[in-house]
Amino acid sequence: MATEWIQTSCGMCYVGCGVRVQMEDGIALGIEGDPNHPQNRGNMCAKGKAGLMNLYNPYRVKAPLKRTNPEKGLHVDPGWQEISWAEALDTVGSKLQAIRDNPKQLYIQGWEITGDSHLWLHAFASAFGTPHYSSNGSPTCGKVIHPVEFFAAGGFHQQPDLHYCNYCILVGTQFAIAARASFNHILRDMADARARGMKLVVVDPIGGFAGSKADQWVPIRPGTDTAFALSMLHVLLNELGIYDAEFLKHKSNAPYLVGPKGLYARDPASGKPMVFDAADQKTKVYDDPTLKDPAIIGASEAGRPSFELLKEHVAKYSPEKTEEITTIPAATLRQIAKEFGAAASIGATTVIDGVELPYRPACVDWAKGPQGHKHGFHQCWPLKLLNIVMGAVSVPGGILSTGAAGKKPFQWFPEGGTDGLLEKGGNILPLPHPKAFPGRTPTKPVRNDLAEIFPLAPHFHTLLPLTAEDHERYGLDYGLEVMLHTPTNSLLGSFGDLKVVERFYRSIPFIAGFAVEINETNLFDDIILPFPSYLERFDFNAGPSSRQLGPCGQDDWFWQVRQPVVEPAPGLRHPQEVIMELARRVGILDDFYRLINHTFRLKEPYALQPGRRYGATEVIDRTARCWFGEEHDLKWFQEHGVIRYEKDVEEAYIGPFLQARLPIYLEHFLQRGAELKEVIGQMGLDWDFSDYTPLSEWLPCPSYDAVKKGEYEFIAVHYKLPYVYGSFGNDNPLINELCERNPYAYGVLVNADVAKAKGFADGEEVWLESPVRKVKVKLKLTQCIHPEVVGIAGHFGHWSPGMPIARGKGVNFNSLLPTDLEHIDKISTALDHCVEVRLYK
Repeated sequence: MATEWIQTSCGMCYVGCGVRVQMEDGIALGIEGDPNHPQNRGNMCAKGKAGLMNLYNPYRVKAPLKRTNPEKGLHVDPGWQEISWAEALDTVGSKLQAIRDNPKQLYIQGWEITGDSHLWLHAFASAFGTPHYSSNGSPTCGKVIHPVEFFAAGGFHQQPDLHYCNYCILVGTQFAIAARASFNHILRDMADARARGMKLVVVDPIGGFAGSKADQWVPIRPGTDTAFALSMLHVLLNELGIYDAEFLKHKSNAPYLVGPKGLYARDPASGKPMVFDAADQKTKVYDDPTLKDPAIIGASEAGRPSFELLKEHVAKYSPEKTEEITTIPAATLRQIAKEFGAAASIGATTVIDGVELPYRPACVDWAKGPQGHKHGFHQCWPLKLLNIVMGAVSVPGGILSTGAAGKKPFQWFPEGGTDGLLEKGGNILPLPHPKAFPGRTPTKPVRNDLAEIFPLAPHFHTLLPLTAEDHERYGLDYGLEVMLHTPTNSLLGSFGDLKVVERFYRSIPFIAGFAVEINETNLFDDIILPFPSYLERFDFNAGPSSRQLGPCGQDDWFWQVRQPVVEPAPGLRHPQEVIMELARRVGILDDFYRLINHTFRLKEPYALQPGRRYGATEVIDRTARCWFGEEHDLKWFQEHGVIRYEKDVEEAYIGPFLQARLPIYLEHFLQRGAELKEVIGQMGLDWDFSDYTPLSEWLPCPSYDAVKKGEYEFIAVHYKLPYVYGSFGNDNPLINELCERNPYAYGVLVNADVAKAKGFADGEEVWLESPVRKVKVKLKLTQCIHPEVVGIAGHFGHWSPGMPIARGKGVNFNSLLPTDLEHIDKISTALDHCVEVRLYK
């Protein structure tokens, strides 16, 4: 038997590692990491190794299906009947055609970022004319980190510079240990950094994978990250006097003068913010060419510097006060702040490739944990401020911004804008992303996701189930009529309370979705379209690591085109071709081509032409040649796998080269809040405006108050497993075996001392009850969890008949979450992900 190895890109999560697949007589026998791929450097995780099981899953959907039972519900049998592709596309096309006069009635759930589908469906949504496109998977995904990065660093996400960092604090994230983009790359960098002596401090309610690798694990009460960060800032700024004054003066809005109403003092002629120049004792605009020494301390007639206001504000959060909120001992907080400030090495420089750069080898990283709260934006922003006041942003050793800049195959770089502040983040693809600065002017909603009254949010899908309950309450005169979705299991992964989500899906008359296997979302479909596995399809974009979430620092930039290793199973079609065919049937194909040309920067002679029909491989070939030259066509990528370019210092460490200031004071929150109050008043809604403030305050989540009042005993939080990605792969037998062998996966974590005091035993089954759901769980007792916390891992709790291996195992965390306006962050639209629960027999 002839053996060959085919290079392609893994699709078991969005990282997109380079892999080699062993083939014999057309059968895939094994998968290995590609040692020449800069993403994973030959490494593979358990998810990737298990990919063959998805390819040969006997429960896969391999032909279009239609629903025969008109009733819909969580546990209703749809009565699937196999149909032809022609009938499936005719049905979907006719439903889309029926709403062409009001295209806003279409909702597309487009999260499928392991390949091209996400970007192609986004282009389809724009060509069709609907704003209702969801580009994120969970109710917290990117809600704060992306907009904050765009206006406070310049990229899409953040990464500690593990090549040079000496002191790294992880808050509510398992970065480089159990999660995050570029995972198989950064985990080696993390191991190397720890081996050379970098101190790792993990602040998290759960001492899980990250905590086990830390030099110091600091358990924190959920939903109190704001207080922790503000207290750290107080110790640094007021007790220790450690901050990068030169950076703050010249690279931030710290010297901008603020008047008594909280707004900038502005030059009457130009409208620009004013600063006080200590060199000649004059008030000037921030970009005056004669400005030498902008003051960040001390009042002038025009106002007070925003940095002075910050110092004064954080003084309210002494470690003793925040100990009562966070349960972190005051001495521990001071110890961390002192070590962090010393490690930042204010004033130090280093030389890389002959270029002298600021050297700040200390940083704070955060992600999902702080984002997922009612006041999620302000749980995160003070954590970012810790890096900014140290000058540790986009410089060696500090916090870096992913995908922010590049010179090949195109040039892209962040840009300044309003008031001299960073406004436009860098992105290799010329795609817009709703920005938190300067935000948008609020208006009465015309969208079902209420985007107009969330003027600082990046995306809005968490509001859809709420408006579906009562359109008139929000001034809407229509609802969603058609939904298209990717194989993502959005019913379990994208929202909260299942009763609310069930009503939402039942409210949409027609739903069509792609499927690899029939998951819980597909149970509401009217038409199912089979989706090829990543080992059966072509994708120009093999995950976002190349374009937005790649390794930071001077690691090579790279791009890989995915190719199939086996012929698609009979009855499968490339999703790009299905999307183009639907566009043709609805009469928007030429507009769709125009948007694909824009998305992928396709210029003549490679641009898609009106009136032409293309196959998926032809589009990918044209794109590859447009980006990388005629010699790097699709065939080249099939033979060589990946193209890579070295990054220079300016691409790797953009901070010193950025022609814009970073914010420490969010004046525009006051402006957008005032505008929103007027709109909300006209609508007659009860609204919480407490987060529209330029300086963060800690405000409690509902679960915090519920436990304090004694109404519930615990706060439940979610944490990630390194071998489970969302609800992908949960029916994979190898991943299931890992979960069954690890009692922390399907089990629920409870503090051992607390559990024993309540008479609970390890492995015992008890009831777990939140305000919206009651479920039977198996306890796993551990000392590595905050005593007030219950820890729930992964994305389990399946019941779909199409997932027989995963069915009935573990807990679906999202289904425990109350889903209403009271639990939505009014800045970011994140759904509160700490929920009060009780345990009992």
